Amino acid sequence: MIFTTEFSPLLEEFDNNENLTMAAILKYFENAGSRHSDQAGDSAIKVSETLGVAWVLTDWKVCVTDFPRYGQKIKVETWSEGLTSPFGTSRNYYLYADQKLCAEGTSKWVRFDLKAGRPMKVEADLLDRYGPEPGKQVFGGEKLAKISVPESFDSETKIALRKSDFDFNHHVHNLNYYDFALEVLPQDALKSAALKNVRITYKAALKEGDGAVAKCASVEASADTSNNSGAKYVAAIYSDACALACAVELW
Repeated sequence: MIFTTEFSPLLEEFDNNENLTMAAILKYFENAGSRHSDQAGDSAIKVSETLGVAWVLTDWKVCVTDFPRYGQKIKVETWSEGLTSPFGTSRNYYLYADQKLCAEGTSKWVRFDLKAGRPMKVEADLLDRYGPEPGKQVFGGEKLAKISVPESFDSETKIALRKSDFDFNHHVHNLNYYDFALEVLPQDALKSAALKNVRITYKAALKEGDGAVAKCASVEASADTSNNSGAKYVAAIYSDACALACAVELW
């Protein structure tokens, strides 16, 4: 089943070139998946409260061909691939602006027992309610490459976690790690329209009371992760206990 939903972009979701931001695209993908879950009777908030289980996001990859422009109508298509392991699934996305395909993405999710604090097998009938599309893939069906975190970095900055960074699970919300990565990215990279791709992997959740440090390095782009400028960056978000929480690759 291809689940389709529409979004009305807000003014603050555009940059000074009138382009929709990558952060907004990630948000639309996330909320499209959430709406699909609601339709399947698997609401994130209700299920976590009543059953003590949740879908935990482990990975993103999003590639933009053309950033939507201010005033365009946004539509997202999303679908589940079905079981990709006994414990999880992949969810894929297309984003359209005025009916033109502008971005595609994929994400990986693990079913998690919140009480036991460990992954659990996906319930037998659960994914059937999503109408999985195992043969419909993005990026040619390529597996997500691991992010190589550098041993040394060019810059770093402390991140003061705000109360607004935390979601209903009392963890830093997953999309906020992308914002943290932007805080440590070089200023010229922030102004560049060439950074159209992002790869994110989550290692450990930042919780209330934690501190955080963001570090960034410019790395050599491979043939499959190059852009017009040839620039590629890896940002790593650490807890104040030096544990890696998240790695973000941008190119």
